[in-house]
Amino acid sequence: MKILHISSENIANVPITLVHAHRRLGHYARLITFFKNSYGFEEDIVLNLPFSKLKTFSGIKKLFKIGTYNSVGKTELKYFNPKLIERVFFNIRDEFWKRKISRFSNFINSFDIYIYYGGLDFLRNCEIIRELKKKGKKIGIIYLGSDLRLRGIIRCVEECADRIFTVEFDHTFFHPRVEYIFLPIDVWSLRTKEFRKKEYITICHAPTNRFLKGTDYLIDAYNELKDRYPVKLLILENMNHNDVLKIKYEECDILVDQLTDFGGFGYGMNSLESLGMGIPTITYLNEDYEKFIPDHPFINASYKNIKEKLEELLRDEKLRKNKGFYGRLWVEKYHDAQVVGRYIIDRINED
Repeated sequence: MKILHISSENIANVPITLVHAHRRLGHYARLITFFKNSYGFEEDIVLNLPFSKLKTFSGIKKLFKIGTYNSVGKTELKYFNPKLIERVFFNIRDEFWKRKISRFSNFINSFDIYIYYGGLDFLRNCEIIRELKKKGKKIGIIYLGSDLRLRGIIRCVEECADRIFTVEFDHTFFHPRVEYIFLPIDVWSLRTKEFRKKEYITICHAPTNRFLKGTDYLIDAYNELKDRYPVKLLILENMNHNDVLKIKYEECDILVDQLTDFGGFGYGMNSLESLGMGIPTITYLNEDYEKFIPDHPFINASYKNIKEKLEELLRDEKLRKNKGFYGRLWVEKYHDAQVVGRYIIDRINED
C-alpha cells in the first residue's frame, strides 16, 4: 500500500513514528507537514506554508479582537464554526496555500490511503480531501491532544473519513465515531536503563505547560523531601527532544508527568519514553481511565498526594526497579508503533 500521512507538523513525533512503522510493515509511506516542528523531531516533506503556525494566527485573532474557540466538555461534541473575520482569513490563506500545494498534486494523488492528523485538510474549504474521496481513496483521521477539546471537528473533513481514531481517552466520551488507539512509539529505539548506585535519586519532569502538568505541586513536594532523602529534581523544559531523551537515559530514576486533569487526563509520549527506558513513571489517571487500562504500570498520583507517592518510591529501591521493568514490557505490548500501525491500516481497509 502507498500511505500518505498529513499533519500541520510532526506532532510529538507521532506522525513520523507511524510512517517508519508502516515502512517496516512493507508499505510505501511519506509524511507531509505544513511547517517545521520546533523540537528537533525528524522531518520528511515540509511545505513551509505561510500563515500556518498557531502563533501567527493567534496574533491575527488578537489584532481583530476575535475570541478563542469554545472549549470542549467531556460529554459535548463541538464543531469548528469560525467567525466572519476568521472565515475571510482562511479563504485568503487557502488561495495562497492552493498555489503552493498544486505543485505537489500528482504526488499527493498517487497514494492509496491518507491519514489526517487532527482532522485538518490542506485547505479549510476541504477541496483536496473531497477530491480524494471522489476518487475512491481510503481516508483516516487521528486526533492527538487538544484539537477536539479546543477547536472541535471540521465537518467536511470528517464526512470524508472511513475511520476516525484518537489517542485521547476522554475523546471517546463525546465523539460517537472515534475509536481509541494506543499512542504509537518506536519502543525498540529506546535503550533500557541499568540502575546503579548514585549519590542522588533523580526525579525528572518535562512540562510543556506548568499549570496543566501541576509543576508547582511537584516542586512543593520536592522541597519537603529534599532534606530527608538524597534526591534532586531536574525540570526538562524548552529543550531539544534528543537532549531530553539523553538526560532521561543517563540521569532519570523517577519520571513525573502529569498531576492534574486540566489538560485532559492520562499520559503521553513523555511517559511512554520513560517507561520504554524502564524508568518508574508517575502520572494522574482518573477512575475511568484506570478501569480502561487495569494492567497499567504507572504510579497513579495527583497534586494531592504526590509527596506521599514520591516518598514511597524514594524509600523502596526494589519497587522502583519492578515498576520500571514492567513498564518496558507493557509499552512493548500495547504501544509498539508497528502493532498500532498495522491495526490502523487493517481498520481503514475493512470498509
